[in-house]
Amino acid sequence: MIRIFLIAITLLSFFNLDSQDYFRIKADFMIKGKSVTGEKQLTVGKIYYDKNIKKIIFDISFPEKEIWIQKDTNLYKIVDGVVKEKQKTPSIAEFTIYNLVLNGSLTDFGLKNTKFKIVDIEKDGRNIYTTWEPPKELKSFSGDVIMQNTDQKLTGIIFKNKEDKVVARQFFRKYITINGLAFPQEIIRETIINDKKIHEITTYSNIIVNEYTSDDKYDFKIPRHK
Repeated sequence: MIRIFLIAITLLSFFNLDSQDYFRIKADFMIKGKSVTGEKQLTVGKIYYDKNIKKIIFDISFPEKEIWIQKDTNLYKIVDGVVKEKQKTPSIAEFTIYNLVLNGSLTDFGLKNTKFKIVDIEKDGRNIYTTWEPPKELKSFSGDVIMQNTDQKLTGIIFKNKEDKVVARQFFRKYITINGLAFPQEIIRETIINDKKIHEITTYSNIIVNEYTSDDKYDFKIPRHK
């Protein structure tokens, strides 16, 4: 269940938005990863998100058929219509890439609307590197965030801890344009936990924006916990 939290904050997509109201995202995804022990992992499924509902739905088809739902501060694992696990997590929906995408807060990873502030900007050819400093109340556990933007698209991001050590890196590649939105079809993520690295590569296909059918997929009803 911890892995789905990592997935939720790392399945990244960043767009240039126009005046149209974008409210839903649906996509097929495949995550290839390697754990800290070297074990290879593969997850395949579909992602559904509606910014008005704020449920993150992962319809998993492999390695097992199950559904993961992030709603408010709860994470549910549903198998055969029954909640098999329920876990408390931070309320992350508004800070996932899905919500950032639909609200146009993408090239700055949503930090422009927070208390983070820019403390340095460097330009190197087509690349712009921006360093964001956390507010005072977050400095006890968070360090700077460094972003790389290329041609007005987010192509890389580094997260540091309070000791100024890198704890995660993400790279966004193979952008395509869908209904005017630029979507990275490949996301490479590296997370460092206890000095060990976890690698993941996420690829997307069959991306649909503003689907007006399958309402039940975006507002999946959570069954009673057993």
